[in-house]
Amino acid sequence: MAVVFQDGSRASMARARPPVLFHGACPVLASTSMVIGNGRTALLWEDWWIDGQSVRELLPNLYNCIPKRRRTARTVADGMNGNSWARDIHGNLGLHEIDQYLQLWQVLQHTVLSAAPDQLIWKWTASSTYSAQSCYLATFHGSTTCCTWKLE
Repeated sequence: MAVVFQDGSRASMARARPPVLFHGACPVLASTSMVIGNGRTALLWEDWWIDGQSVRELLPNLYNCIPKRRRTARTVADGMNGNSWARDIHGNLGLHEIDQYLQLWQVLQHTVLSAAPDQLIWKWTASSTYSAQSCYLATFHGSTTCCTWKLE
């Protein structure tokens, strides 16, 4: 995921993950998804833009053929421009990698960019907008409270 600041600068969530709130090291996976608009914000290799999942999750063998510097730089729009995403792939490709290459090709062929900006969707509020309060409440989602320790 990429965070775009008001001054136009951006920071990749792939490099600066928030504190772990959920399983593993992927709290963003559990809490956000990216809706593709113009494709200029969403990172093709890192962000959760394919039906709420990332290339890393869906196509791990192909993902491992991408140099780290390209993973955090290539946006969806940039990758779709002249199919430049295919030039990010390095190394020897086996049957699994070729199969996953064809799967990603299919996804990108059906991806339509628009004039609207990409949208980062926060799953814990009806408005899809992040707040510290919603993050705090999400931390305890599904837990139960036990008041037996209180003295009356």
